[in-house]
Amino acid sequence: MGADRAIRVSVPAIWAEVVGVSLFDFLGPYQELEEGQSVHLIFYPFRHGAGYVPDKKIRASISQDKDLQGSLKIERLLVPEGWEDSWKRHFVGTTVGRLHIRPPWEDPPAAGAAGEDGLLDIVLTPGLAFGTGLHPTTRGVLELMQDGGVRGPLVDAGTGSGILSVAAAILGFAPVYAFDSDPLSVEAARANAASNDVDLLVEGVGVDAVSLDGWEEKTILANITVEPVLELLSRMSKEKRVPRRLVVSGILEGKQADRILEAAGAIGLQERRHILAQGWRSMDFSPQDAGG
Repeated sequence: MGADRAIRVSVPAIWAEVVGVSLFDFLGPYQELEEGQSVHLIFYPFRHGAGYVPDKKIRASISQDKDLQGSLKIERLLVPEGWEDSWKRHFVGTTVGRLHIRPPWEDPPAAGAAGEDGLLDIVLTPGLAFGTGLHPTTRGVLELMQDGGVRGPLVDAGTGSGILSVAAAILGFAPVYAFDSDPLSVEAARANAASNDVDLLVEGVGVDAVSLDGWEEKTILANITVEPVLELLSRMSKEKRVPRRLVVSGILEGKQADRILEAAGAIGLQERRHILAQGWRSMDFSPQDAGG
């Protein structure tokens, strides 16, 4: 049996998704394996035309946080051919409330599962861009989205794989607009929308350039990192575009969450609910005069 060359990047679990999305662009899809408080991200760059990638480039392409850089471990491996089947085994269906997210090679949930109304089925192709429904940040937003009866228009900032946009459309939000500055994410979101037969408008634009017109009447999802969220809040303040609801994730509990709470409060948004999971805080905001 032949072998493929792989790169295993080991990081603290809390950094796994951030590092994964940072390295995805040039190392390609990856397998994620948990071991205690660490996560091993296994990339197959030669399968994706990357060739040899030096350790220095890998380190330079991720956060320069001292704790992360100090704990980062990079190894080069030979793995048996046929890694694709092993990769697939690590992506299994997961249920969040009434939403069941599964890869296309799994069967849909049985009729009547999770009560009389049944589960809402979402088919997601993992590996195209980050966001598989398994990470606490994604799960937090999926859970918060199911709170409350108000649907209406929605914007998904930094859509990644499109899972949140697809879920929003299936839950009854409409119209749904998604954007991401990464062309691979735009491609992935459009493909996943087509797989689930939902209507999304997906555009390739960043938070610095997206139009905020009409955001006062919309639900905004921002499962991204702290700096882009702060940039969005700053633009909302300058343009006086306070959304009727803002759901934020990708934020670490502690200093990052405090910065978001302060910036959101400054434009009249109040946190109504939050979810903590593995050090990540998912936050649900609405205007202070909205009651509750």
